[in-house]
Amino acid sequence: MLAVAALATYGMADAQTALLDAWMMNTTGQTASYEYYPGAPPTTQSVNMPDSSDILELCQDNDYVYVRTNGLPSHAMGPWEMNPNVPAAISSTYRIPKNPQEEMGTKEDQPFVGALGIAVNGVKLYGAGDARTYNSGTNQNDANGDGLWYADAWVSEGATMDATGSGHADQNGNYHYHATPIALYSGTGHSPIIGYAFDGFPIYGPYGYDQPFDANSPVVRMETGYELRTMSDRSTLPGGATSSPAGPPINATFPLGTYWQDYEYTGNGHLNEYNGRWCVTPEYPDTIFAYFITMDASMEPEFPYILGFQYFGQVNSNDIGGPAGNITVPGSANCGTSTQSIEEQQIEFTVYPNPANETLNISGVTSGTYEIYDQLGRQVQAGEVANQLFIENLAEGVYILQIEVDDIQSRKQFIKE
Repeated sequence: MLAVAALATYGMADAQTALLDAWMMNTTGQTASYEYYPGAPPTTQSVNMPDSSDILELCQDNDYVYVRTNGLPSHAMGPWEMNPNVPAAISSTYRIPKNPQEEMGTKEDQPFVGALGIAVNGVKLYGAGDARTYNSGTNQNDANGDGLWYADAWVSEGATMDATGSGHADQNGNYHYHATPIALYSGTGHSPIIGYAFDGFPIYGPYGYDQPFDANSPVVRMETGYELRTMSDRSTLPGGATSSPAGPPINATFPLGTYWQDYEYTGNGHLNEYNGRWCVTPEYPDTIFAYFITMDASMEPEFPYILGFQYFGQVNSNDIGGPAGNITVPGSANCGTSTQSIEEQQIEFTVYPNPANETLNISGVTSGTYEIYDQLGRQVQAGEVANQLFIENLAEGVYILQIEVDDIQSRKQFIKE
């Protein structure tokens, strides 16, 4: 992990220095890759993506550190069975507050869908949910559920997460971690910082000091304070409120642990209800509130995985920048790019409709050349840029359209249906 040297000139306190030093900068121009099963396991095939991995640019001003990333790690992703959910480069910029503060009023819920923070390699950290809740009308978990019993992503989707990083891509190509980004820590010493939540507080791996304020105490696995509730049905929510309508029966189809609400905070373990604690760490010797990844004694991911039901600190929605991470870095910020190979210019264009059927329209650019790549990285179509591309011969699936004008390349993902 390497901070941009130009950013270390502020004479900052240890806490702010740690925030700058945590990120994995791409200093070599390394690009991302993933593996898939062309047939049956164990045979795999690799796809080398043209897109840079890890952190591409780091900036700071008096209040924030700004992080630009494609959302792709340098560790190999996959392998997966082939499906439309393959990773894509999604250029995003997020900001992390330098001086995080505890939220003394109503705490902000962790997001039901999307990122709650950013890993040190620029990959999004998602919450515990899989975007579905129990639907009493259909007796299943779906996107139109009752909004009371939230399906646990690790339980429902863990089998689709890769063995290299414990991540996977969503339907828009966003590669992300839900539970335990195993590529970012190892061993049983005090875990490193694996990311930052959007409230500005660091997220560590599963190991910390036994005594929170004693760096000389033994290093132990951090135990969560959440436990499965003792209940025979799902008629009440954590805290005792009536569930109306009730959740599903507890049975082989919906066993305990299927939902967030199957758990309650008991106060046992090392961590508070936000899945963190005030403590000293190697990077923060003067104490910090820190979240910890939670694992059970067998080192399997354990609820709530990253954050509790809520953030501990103050969260400004402007820091998140929406699902795409569309923060604008102010001109007064001090920035350092990670490698000279990173393009400073982008071709601004849009494609529509998306998904597309027989034709794909392009707006914003009228000259140059284009190439279309399938989800295996194979070029399937190429030519001169036109306002309308005919794609009726492409099979259904996810594709990348690359446009080049005057040696500058930009890419957009689209779906052929």
